[in-house]
Amino acid sequence: MAHAILAAEALTRKLNIEILSAGVDDYGGCLADRLARQICDVHGSPMPKFIATYVGDLDLSQAIRILVMEQRHAVRLQERFQVPAERVSLLGEFDPQQRGLEIDDPIGTDFEVFDACYVRMRDCIRHYLETTRDLL
Repeated sequence: MAHAILAAEALTRKLNIEILSAGVDDYGGCLADRLARQICDVHGSPMPKFIATYVGDLDLSQAIRILVMEQRHAVRLQERFQVPAERVSLLGEFDPQQRGLEIDDPIGTDFEVFDACYVRMRDCIRHYLETTRDLL
């Protein structure tokens, strides 16, 4: 969902940025959750990719900012994939409503939980784009 949100926001803002999306756990090749796809469609930001990618299969050397939902994701990126800590941020750091640093993964929950997660991630991504110096 975060990929879909960031892609939609980048398009709206006419930002020419490359967006990569991957998980720190290897679910490569699995289809995105049905509810995640449905929520993105409802909010007008359809998923540009439906198949999971494993972060270990990506070249992150040129990534300016890596946004993660949970602290354990940041730790894994830093320890296992040697991503410098200054390039990794919890998406919740950019929450204008300060609902906490971590955003729980909604997998296994219902439509309302997915929707709340989407709205929170959207708020964080918008605030990130409005405040970041990464894109200068």
